[in-house]
Amino acid sequence: MLSARDAVTTYGDPAAPAIVFLHGIRLGREIWAQHATALAHRYYVVALDLPGHGALAGMPFTTENVTALLDRVVDGIAFGPPLIVGYSLGGYVAMRFGAHFPQRTAGLLLAGCTLDFEGWKWLPYGLAVRFTELLPDAWAARLMHASLYLSLPRPWLELVERIPFDRDVFSRTSDIVRSSKNALEEISAYRKPVLFVNGEYDFAFRVDERRFLHRLPQARLRILRGVDHTGPLRRAGEFAAIVNEFAGRVFGA
Repeated sequence: MLSARDAVTTYGDPAAPAIVFLHGIRLGREIWAQHATALAHRYYVVALDLPGHGALAGMPFTTENVTALLDRVVDGIAFGPPLIVGYSLGGYVAMRFGAHFPQRTAGLLLAGCTLDFEGWKWLPYGLAVRFTELLPDAWAARLMHASLYLSLPRPWLELVERIPFDRDVFSRTSDIVRSSKNALEEISAYRKPVLFVNGEYDFAFRVDERRFLHRLPQARLRILRGVDHTGPLRRAGEFAAIVNEFAGRVFGA
């Protein structure tokens, strides 16, 4: 039986409106500690590891496992459907869950995920994944360290590298993207509140920003100025303030 107990950290009063945080690929629930602490005076905050990450590093990242995990987490929330905050991979997970189970969400805040991996847009990621699959574990680890070193501030680098991770997640996410409907098509019927948050210089993941806003007329957009895809980490306080403001609208506070 799937258990989320060891993969979840909670903050605040369980009777308060709930916010569920979903991390990006190669990350874990620990990245949300600063954000959650800032929000816990008003909300019940739930941060969890996705399959293949952290406490669930031994669990395959599959659509079935991800959905079952989110079902367990939402079932354990007393107040009602939560606001789901998803960053990068977590944003795509939140989109798919919201699209398929809208009644289980109060709204979506989606950061760094306004790229629709349709057609040729999947190729760069798919080719990179296939290349890394050919590398020995030691070489792949060095490549991952170099990538994190170049993209993250030192405190975040040290935190992330302590988080267990199954690199099979890369190939599994690539296969899921390639075989499923595109994200924009799946989420286009969602009619609850949506806020997109992107880093100003996150050029790759802003490619379809206007298309997402066009297909979701209720959605709004916030830009984190002066940062790239790592904006929710580099600007943790600002990102938490955006979540707090949006949650106030979602829950009518």
